[in-house]
Amino acid sequence: MQLDGSEGRRPSTNQRLPVNPRRHKVAPEQRKRVATACNSCNVRRVKCSGGNPCGQCSASNRECVYPVPIEKINVPRAEIDELRRKVDIYERALQEAIPDPSRRQDLINHASATPEGLSPSPSAFSPGQSFPPESSRRQGGPSVKPEPEDEQTTGRLLQDPDGTARFLGETSGATFLDHLKELLGAVLPLAQSQSELQLSYEQDGSAFLSSLGRYYTDDSRPLIERDSTPISLPSSEDLGTLLSKLRHLIQDGNGEWPSGGIYWWGELNTVPAHTASPPSSSDTNLNEYRYLAFYHAALAVITRANTLAEEVQGSASTPSLSEAYFARAAVLVGNPLDITRCCTIGDVATLCLMSAYLIEMNRRDAAYMHVAAAMHICIMLGVHRGLVDERGKRVFWTVYIMDRWLSCLMGRPHIIMDDAIRIQLPADAPSMPPAAGLKAHVELSRISGYVVCNTYRVAPWEAARGGMSKQPDKAIWMLQQWQSTLPPRLQLSPDGLSNDPACCLLHMRYNMLLILAIRPLFLGAVKRSVAKRLMVQTVESNTHTEHLKLCIAAARRNIRLGRQLTTLNISRKSPLHSEQHYSFNATVCLILEDLISDEEVSEEEKEARNRDIVFGIEVEEEGLTNFGQTSSNTLRHLWTLARRLTSSIAQSQEVNTQAVEHRLAPPMMTTLPGYSMPRMQSGEDHALYDELVAWVDDEWPMYNNTGMYNEFMQ
Repeated sequence: MQLDGSEGRRPSTNQRLPVNPRRHKVAPEQRKRVATACNSCNVRRVKCSGGNPCGQCSASNRECVYPVPIEKINVPRAEIDELRRKVDIYERALQEAIPDPSRRQDLINHASATPEGLSPSPSAFSPGQSFPPESSRRQGGPSVKPEPEDEQTTGRLLQDPDGTARFLGETSGATFLDHLKELLGAVLPLAQSQSELQLSYEQDGSAFLSSLGRYYTDDSRPLIERDSTPISLPSSEDLGTLLSKLRHLIQDGNGEWPSGGIYWWGELNTVPAHTASPPSSSDTNLNEYRYLAFYHAALAVITRANTLAEEVQGSASTPSLSEAYFARAAVLVGNPLDITRCCTIGDVATLCLMSAYLIEMNRRDAAYMHVAAAMHICIMLGVHRGLVDERGKRVFWTVYIMDRWLSCLMGRPHIIMDDAIRIQLPADAPSMPPAAGLKAHVELSRISGYVVCNTYRVAPWEAARGGMSKQPDKAIWMLQQWQSTLPPRLQLSPDGLSNDPACCLLHMRYNMLLILAIRPLFLGAVKRSVAKRLMVQTVESNTHTEHLKLCIAAARRNIRLGRQLTTLNISRKSPLHSEQHYSFNATVCLILEDLISDEEVSEEEKEARNRDIVFGIEVEEEGLTNFGQTSSNTLRHLWTLARRLTSSIAQSQEVNTQAVEHRLAPPMMTTLPGYSMPRMQSGEDHALYDELVAWVDDEWPMYNNTGMYNEFMQ
């Protein structure tokens, strides 16, 4: 009997027999055999143990090879037929355009060698061009979504002003804005008013769209050389005054805040015995002066905070005094990778304070590296296991908070897992501020780690169980539980405010995490709303109304708390980076609210929302770096684009309503004079229509990279 066709030989171990068509599915708990047998056992139809190697292969001394798992997907036959038809059309068009077979083959080989999924370079467009021309869009085929990798697509490589690509994950605001640029770039060319054609490149918001694939950071600007001229510390009296200001600004309000502050940077209330800086000679043993690095880092932060925005912008090419202090701290603390120098918890506090300075300077990647070094020193010293006093414990937890904060900002995994930490939470101690604020901040940072790692699937430790595991409900529940168990000194007043700046910042971060947990649904709601207003076919109303209301409410609370912080810190010259971050994201939500809401809003409510948006823009303008001006311009341009889209859709809906009243068919790609916003139907064979359908079906759009922009440019 021939076992393998006409040749009469057994198939090789790599050739598997087809599945028995009479075999029926058995529940996993009732299986008597493994789900997948190795190739050899499958061919021989013998029981496989499932090991590697399995028992049969081990006894026979054979190579044990298992089949490569292949993910099966179901595609409608109509879609397959349509794709085949389009491939035939494209092949005929290619043959007509390039008759030479060899040249045509070279072009195909070159296209096959191009990496898939690579976003187009921003330089491929002219400054005012945000989307391919209408003619090229009309010729495109249907949008085919690839299966996302590991349930969710990864973040993006965005270019800084110098062209350096950096990875930013899904929780990063820059990544979220990049998806907004794709969304608006897909539909705004259809919503262009003739009067808008006369607007400048800056006025019509095109600058926002043309920055696709890019983001702003000062990490690309070089720091002052580490071997700069030593900067002497101020006198003991002046140094004490500056440290007192810094302690009031970023720690505990010099003991006045009931919360005790939400950070502990170190002993900012003590001045060193002698404040002389080390001499500049190269043979000086800097280890003797290493403890002064902490004070230079502290002076860098407070000097920066006391600088007016006009002074910074007027001396952009000249290193500031704060940068000189930071450079001196870097020289004194030394290379954290050099383990021949005995690292201490004091070095951890210095590195943590240096990272805080770098964040204020919009150097997040540099801050990310400093926090990583600080955390690894803590692990090396056993601090994470509790081998430290209460002061060292609070320094560790501040590093932990910074780790989770930067993980959230950058969309990257955090450095240390919670399961590895055995140190106790901060506790009240004599001669130290209350620990309530810091303890609550640590617990909130744990939830932040959950949101980044599990809700966004950046580094999940919880197994996904069905679609609901990807929804934000658990994160929202955790946040609400945190808020409900806060001690009285950390709770807001009935009007939602507090006279403790640290308490305001704590609740702003709580609101920001609510926004972050819901933001994928928010982006999905914007897509569904746009699709609903552009398509003739009926689109179901949003199924996440309560989530969206929760997100908008959190945004409004953050604007309100931001105003309160401005009042409490009236003598301060500029807001902290965290305040700007919270206000920026809240403002983005308020700008997009018109696109997702079908409810009628009174003029008073519109005016109140506009005032909130204007406040968010003004907060960004008050920042000390060019990043602040860039952020305020981003909000202005986004607001302009949202209003353009909203007004154009409103005009389109008015046209459609009039047509229905006169018993006319809805207009197909026709518009009022001066507008070009269509109402689309499936029969138009338009690529944008297929993308709109995809938006409608996307219940949990975790920032997949299959937008219209990428499809047309690949």
